[in-house]
Amino acid sequence: MISVKYRQFAPHSYIAINGEKFMLSTGMYKNSNGVIAFRIFAPYTHSLSVQCTDTGKNYKLSKGDSGWFEGILPDFSEGTRYLLIKNENDYFPDPSSHYQPEGPHAPSQVEFPIKVKDSSWRGISISDAIIYELHLGTFSPEGNLKGALKRIPYLKDLGINVIELMPLAEFPGERNWGYDGTYHFALSRNYGTYQDLHDFIKEAHQNGIAVILDVVFNHFGPEGNYSEKLAPFTKKAATPWGAQINFDGKNSSGIRNYFLECTRYWLEDAGLDGFRMDAISVIFDDSIPNILKEITDLAKSIGKVENRTIMMIAEHLRNEGFVTDENYLGYDSQWCDDLNYAVYSWLYPQNFRHYRDFGKFEDIELSLKEGFCYNGTRYNSVFNNYMGESGKTISPVQIVMHIQNHDQVGNRPDGSRIISVMGKKRALLAAMTLFVSPYVPMLFMGEEYGEKSPFLFFEDFGDSRLIKAVQRGRKNEFSFVAGYEPESPHEKNTFLKSKLQWLPENEDPAISEPSQEILFFYKQLIKLKKNGIIGSHNRKQCLISSFPDTGVITITSSYTITVLNFGARNVNGRDYGVNNNNSLILSTIPNRTGMTDKLFVPGFSGSIFKK
Repeated sequence: MISVKYRQFAPHSYIAINGEKFMLSTGMYKNSNGVIAFRIFAPYTHSLSVQCTDTGKNYKLSKGDSGWFEGILPDFSEGTRYLLIKNENDYFPDPSSHYQPEGPHAPSQVEFPIKVKDSSWRGISISDAIIYELHLGTFSPEGNLKGALKRIPYLKDLGINVIELMPLAEFPGERNWGYDGTYHFALSRNYGTYQDLHDFIKEAHQNGIAVILDVVFNHFGPEGNYSEKLAPFTKKAATPWGAQINFDGKNSSGIRNYFLECTRYWLEDAGLDGFRMDAISVIFDDSIPNILKEITDLAKSIGKVENRTIMMIAEHLRNEGFVTDENYLGYDSQWCDDLNYAVYSWLYPQNFRHYRDFGKFEDIELSLKEGFCYNGTRYNSVFNNYMGESGKTISPVQIVMHIQNHDQVGNRPDGSRIISVMGKKRALLAAMTLFVSPYVPMLFMGEEYGEKSPFLFFEDFGDSRLIKAVQRGRKNEFSFVAGYEPESPHEKNTFLKSKLQWLPENEDPAISEPSQEILFFYKQLIKLKKNGIIGSHNRKQCLISSFPDTGVITITSSYTITVLNFGARNVNGRDYGVNNNNSLILSTIPNRTGMTDKLFVPGFSGSIFKK
């Protein structure tokens, strides 16, 4: 194994690989004297200049070794707008831009993150994490960082200690999920300024909440990508989004540098607490070390230098242990959809995408006991192959589970949430199953109070051909629904329908009795999980038993017995190890804790009893 050692040389940094030192700064940065400088990888370019669009003055960069152009621009300061000029006649924005105030096709602007100064902040360990995934555009009426900041005390009261922000990178138009970003360094103008990001992170930290960022290092969006003008950033590959990032081909050294610097930028300069990395299974790299290993090593090195926990989570979705193995990629944890598929397909049978591979009661048992249902013995009808390996030897903290996330909601034909699909009773049983499991739980914004607004796919591209192609693609994806015409992703109303329904007068979720009941239920689940009363990450302290004849699963911890009734008939807890000495702590059926029939567990419900 080749390690990546990290040293900080303010205001930019270096890494050492096999004893060779590489400067990470790429694009626009401040040099050691605090002066604006540029270092741009453009191996096929004869000349490269920077134009200040405010004055019209051009500044020629010097061509150095290995395809790098460099220059110091003392006339530039924060707020200066500029374009790059290739070979004296090709003008375009800087692909390494930190800010695009007028969108991806307009001039770039000199801006820098503002790091929160709090030496007491130590971060959140993955073993303690209660993760809340949110999309800034739809989380609040304002649809930006300022709007989300107002709700941080609400998230603290809920019990959340990790906010996972869906991607922030600059994208075309006013609205997007975030996975069509084309400027990996640039905070989208739609979400605010770097001061807003600083204030959001500061407020989160003051409330004991880490902030991690969903980053998309596997592709560029289809509109507004100017990176190919400088270097071969992509190469052809069969990925869901077309071209893959060129991490191991010709002239890939500068591309690797770009993404390593991007990692350092968001974690060190902006002070974020980690990454959720999108779709790493389509990041291909035959180099040693792999770029993903370099990224995770760099992240951990930053954490070590700054004496705080940096959390690195991978969306791999192939159920393979090397993702979290310290000797391989070394992520802290990886997303796993299998519990979602197993519970969902049992409670409300599905026959599309991955759901068609599930639907048996034993799937729930397997996902609870081992994490992975796709374990090398199960055929994946989406990939048309056997996939995964056994999860028995993988620590539960290395698996992030959920019952809803942006993909599993947004890629349903109508963007419907679990409560809208199967009703409150079954939705709360699914939620209890998640929290009593030994895995790291993640919520999707709004599920904690039973949000019923859909989360639809939306975009605001400027290219009419692309807009039509996206619409066709969504229709083809849902072709299994005869005659179905999906909401137009381009229409603004599709985006507006996806916003959470907060009451503006008190900034709380819709205050109805059912919402309050659900919110209280989630708060109790989170409290029990955080206190180690349920869902121990130690499998030996989280004993799972299955009773297929009745559709019951019990999970016994050091402190509790949980009876999950996935059958339609009521069952008696006495048949599953519960007696009158075991008081009822929490039920998915409201107002049962004081009832005489507390040992009965109704169909499609769950109860947690104190041992």
